Amino acid sequence: MGPRKHSRLSSSSSSGSSRSPSRRRRSPSPQRRTGDRPSSRRSESRPRDRRRRSSRSNSPKRPRTRDRSSDRGRNHRGERRRDDDNDRRRRSPRSPVVVKATGASPNDGKRDNKENDTPSQDQPTKSKTVNILTQDTRSGRTGGVYIPPFKLAQMKTEIEDKTSQEYQRTTWDALRKSINGHINKVNVSNIANILPELFQENLVRGRGLLVRSIMKAQLASPGFTHIYAALVAVINTKLPENGELLVKRVVHRFRRSFKRGDKVVAIALVRFIAHLVNQQVVHELLALQVLWLLIKNPTDDSVEVAVNFTKECGAMMSEVCPEGMRGIFERFRGILHEGEIDKRVQYTIEGLFAIRKGGFADYPSVHEALDLVDSNDQITHELGLEDDVDVEDKLDVFRFDLEFAKNEKMWGEIKKELLGEDSDDEDG
Repeated sequence: MGPRKHSRLSSSSSSGSSRSPSRRRRSPSPQRRTGDRPSSRRSESRPRDRRRRSSRSNSPKRPRTRDRSSDRGRNHRGERRRDDDNDRRRRSPRSPVVVKATGASPNDGKRDNKENDTPSQDQPTKSKTVNILTQDTRSGRTGGVYIPPFKLAQMKTEIEDKTSQEYQRTTWDALRKSINGHINKVNVSNIANILPELFQENLVRGRGLLVRSIMKAQLASPGFTHIYAALVAVINTKLPENGELLVKRVVHRFRRSFKRGDKVVAIALVRFIAHLVNQQVVHELLALQVLWLLIKNPTDDSVEVAVNFTKECGAMMSEVCPEGMRGIFERFRGILHEGEIDKRVQYTIEGLFAIRKGGFADYPSVHEALDLVDSNDQITHELGLEDDVDVEDKLDVFRFDLEFAKNEKMWGEIKKELLGEDSDDEDG
């Protein structure tokens, strides 16, 4: 029996030694070395995990995205909207909640306000009539309400008091719209027809409106400057105050644009001044002062403005004051020799010398179709560039006239004289 047991042990040892090294027992984990019992923990945690899994499996699965078409989604959105509306009502200053001093709730105050707002049968409802003719005197415009022309004419006829403020305001608005319409329609072909229609309006009362409309149209369309200058020349022969006011405002605005360095506005205004000089509305001394101001301390922008100004009135200035124009061109030549300005501006000066050599053929002083006033009949205003002028801004807004009927009658007599002279000239 003893040798057999020995043989079994030897066989077992031999079989164990013959195993591959990959099947050897692995060394115990650090948890086992420290004496922990992970098996007991696993056994304890397994029932809990099973309970969690069972509870999750029993509960219905919720979709990750909210179904907007479901009842729950609609109810949720409705509640949010109601909450937002309630918050907006609380914060709104237009619907304050009135709480009485007796300690009543805000709902009671709302109920009382509603009861007070509802008109009773005993008290008749008062209809609020808003007079659309009234407006703020400082703004000079209607209160943002559009009135059709036929309705406006009907309202004028319904007003009995011709000297009331409402009637004067309606006539002022009609005058402003009529002047703007005539100025916007004028061109070379219809200027002879526009002038009689323009003289139908009260240009004494609306001379501020007339000047503002002409300047606004000229700045918007500088290509029509010669047309507006011819229109002003005709009006200046009949109403010199209107022509003087326009010259003052043009000079004042040019000085302001020159100080601000606004080249676009300055070019448009010097073009207007040049054509007013061509029409002999303003004296040529103003043109020389403007040119000297622009080229005295030359910059790229100032020289460019001076070149444009000289092109427009060079033909007229060469005839009226050739010595002054000779000095201006000498200064242009000096600027070229100095070479301190940009090459592009130097090319414009060279182009100006070529135009002068050609006798300003492409830049005539007055077009034949716009030569409407005889030089002997024209009234020339002598205004300097440095003179203090009053632009009379108050003429652009409505003001109540205590002697409205008297002034309207006076304008009627002036209008008859003006239109009578025009008819006599046409007959002759």
